[in-house]
Order: sequence, then C-alpha cells, then structure tokens
Amino acid sequence: MRRILTGFILTFCTIGSAQPALPINPWESVAPGGSQIFTDVKEASKNASAAYRLEITGGEQFLDKKFATKISSLKSLMALRLKDNGLTEFPSALLSLNALVYLSSSGNAFATLPDSLGMLGNLKFLEFHHAAFDTIPDGVYGLPRLVSLTIGNNSDTICFTNSVKYFSKSLIELRIYNTLFDTLPEEFGSLKALSKLVMYKCRLRDIPEPVLNLAGLSELWLDSNSITTIPRSISTMQGLTYLSLRGNRITTVTSSICFLKNLVVLDLRGNPMDPYEVSVVQALLPNTRVLF
Repeated sequence: MRRILTGFILTFCTIGSAQPALPINPWESVAPGGSQIFTDVKEASKNASAAYRLEITGGEQFLDKKFATKISSLKSLMALRLKDNGLTEFPSALLSLNALVYLSSSGNAFATLPDSLGMLGNLKFLEFHHAAFDTIPDGVYGLPRLVSLTIGNNSDTICFTNSVKYFSKSLIELRIYNTLFDTLPEEFGSLKALSKLVMYKCRLRDIPEPVLNLAGLSELWLDSNSITTIPRSISTMQGLTYLSLRGNRITTVTSSICFLKNLVVLDLRGNPMDPYEVSVVQALLPNTRVLF
C-alpha cells in the first residue's frame, strides 16, 4: 500500500512539475519573510522603506486629504489589501505603487477599473471579492505580468470580451467563485499559458466550448454547478492532471475520457451516479484515482 501511495505522489509531482508553481498564499510570500503588516497609511509612510505589506480596512483613511501623498511614498509596497472601504471607483493614487505584486479588494463595489491599471507593471496577483463588474475591465487585460486573477461573489453577471486574448502569454491561474458569467468568447480558448481554471458555483449547465479548447490546462475545477454531461471533446484536454466535477448532476461519463492519459485525479463526488457507472469510469482510467 505504501508503494502504491508513493507511486501516486511521485506521478502527480512529475506531471505537475511541467507547470509553473504559484504560491499558495501570495500575501505572505511576495514580501520579505516576517515583514510587518501595516494597517495605517500614515504609519506606513513613516517607515516607507520597510513597508512591504499594507491592509486598509474601512473608508476613513481614504478621506484624508494627504492620502495620495502618503500612499505614493510607499515605493517598497509589494502587497496591498483593501477591505470594506465603501469604494465604487478605483483610487487613482494607488497607480503610483510601482513595486506592487499582490492586490486584493474585498467589499468594494467597483463596476470598472481604469485602463491605466496597466501602470502597475509588476502586479502578478489580483483578487476582487464582492465587486460589481459587468465585464472584465480592459484595465485588467493590460497588466503585462498578471499570472493569477480571482473574482468572487460578484454582484453582477460578468462577461469576458475578446480582449481576453491579451492574457495568452501570462495568465497561469483563473479563479471564479459564486459568480455568473455570459458565454465565453472564442478567444478564451487561446489562453495557452493557463494551467489552473476554477469555476465554482457559476450555475454552469455544461462545460463551455472555449474551456474545452484549453489543451494545455493542468487543473480544471467545476464544482457545485449544474453540469449534466461530459462532452466527447474532453479528450482534447491532454494536459489535464486534475479534473474536479464535485456537486454536479452527472449520471454517466463519456468513454472519450479514456484519452486523458495524464489524469491523476477525477473527482465525481456529489453526483447522482450509479456505482456501476463509477466502476466503468475506473476501468476506462485504470491509472487515475476516481473519487466518488
């Protein structure tokens, strides 16, 4: 049993090593180890050379007439969290944070972002929770080094425009949680660098066709949707090592899934499948761990 488990882990690591590894918690990892978390812009500006991480909660600090001056002094700031600030427009003063690598906003009803967001040329990790986008802003597509984008609990249905093609060389990870979105454009399938795609609680009834064109995708998480079938074209996703379809409405799995030779884990828990159907899937994928 130990040998089997060891083999499973080694196989997973070998397959996964071909994909770029992203930090689990970039808020912690992008800044120097043990760096202080500042919660006041004024205090951070007094220690600008050591201010690598800043978390601003509430809207009071944004009312300070000298906010722009203080924030622009933070030339070393690498990680910024905005929480429940009551903002509806992205503060232009933040565009001066040239060293910023990680930016997270929670509880700010941004409906759009400035195109000049691309000025944050070192930004790699971008998170929006409880925003109000109806489209992915062009300002996001203009970020030259963005590798990870998260959108969660968006209050409006969002859509990706054909500008998504500008992510093709940089974006490695895309996470969408509890958010509805319109039909994905064909250009979405051109995200050749994308390694991990999460679409959790998005009310999907099927796997969008552009997703099936992501031949280089390593991890696909489609949990808690309303997917009923896995299309035959899943066979084109030869790079998949992890496929999670937990909590959907799948009763049978296409035999074409046998072509996913690199698949290490297939998660079918929470689907109304007959145990016999599960055994058929396992026979089709003898080297895959099928969870049910």
